[in-house]
Amino acid sequence: MPHSSAAHEPFAPLTQAACYPDDLLDEIQTALAALADVEVRFEIDRKHIAAWTGPDSLQKRFGAQLEQRHQREREPYVQRLSDLQHRTMRIMALQNTGSAT
Repeated sequence: MPHSSAAHEPFAPLTQAACYPDDLLDEIQTALAALADVEVRFEIDRKHIAAWTGPDSLQKRFGAQLEQRHQREREPYVQRLSDLQHRTMRIMALQNTGSAT
């Protein structure tokens, strides 16, 4: 008797080979690379601020400004990746529908 569990259903698409247009893969890789650049730059700048020997009040203010900039810079890439994930899920659903017929 086959085992079936709702807990395993979300992982089913991972066992299948993803097949979507190359331009979608390129867009995902580009967005991930850009987001990684933002994250690396943030970590470098954060370490510079932490190592700075200036007044504590300025260090905190610069840290807060850095955090705001970080959020502002990463938001478009996070949104883009979310959009690409939705497109990928739609494509995979269409492929699954097509293969079921």
